[in-house]
Amino acid sequence: MVLFSKVKGPPILVFTGLVLLLACLIPVTSVDEVINTTFIVSPGTKYGPNDAGTGYHTRILGKSVLKGQVIVEREGIYLTVNFYNTAHLKNIYVKEQYDFVVDPAHDLYVFTFDNSKGSSESLVTFTLEEIWTRPIVIGSPLTFIMGVLGLTMFLAGLLFYLRKKRSP
Repeated sequence: MVLFSKVKGPPILVFTGLVLLLACLIPVTSVDEVINTTFIVSPGTKYGPNDAGTGYHTRILGKSVLKGQVIVEREGIYLTVNFYNTAHLKNIYVKEQYDFVVDPAHDLYVFTFDNSKGSSESLVTFTLEEIWTRPIVIGSPLTFIMGVLGLTMFLAGLLFYLRKKRSP
């Protein structure tokens, strides 16, 4: 407070703006179910990557983790997940249930369900959740406005302080 002892107004602006800005940067985590689909994969065919429910693009502002679950009834299938951080998810044989995690997840993901070696159809239920961590300011328009207001107050208070400090 010694820095601001000669100036009365700007320290309040700087402090209030900084508190608002820091409050808006608190990280929050949410879990969203992004795919929940059921389909039949005929013998000798593949489902995906261009079929409905077999592609997903993660959110870009924040950190994501993908959690998936594949449940197969009747004959088993082969699961392949492509793109970033999925080397461990190539040609995985799924007979009944398989859970997987992609951590960290980033960008586009496509899923292929392969029954080309099968002799009967497979009923597949596929769910995918994105666990997303981001600053609270991204969550709602009100917190975004508070963040912009806090940044503006902080910079304006700092500017006023520096101008007062320079003038005799």
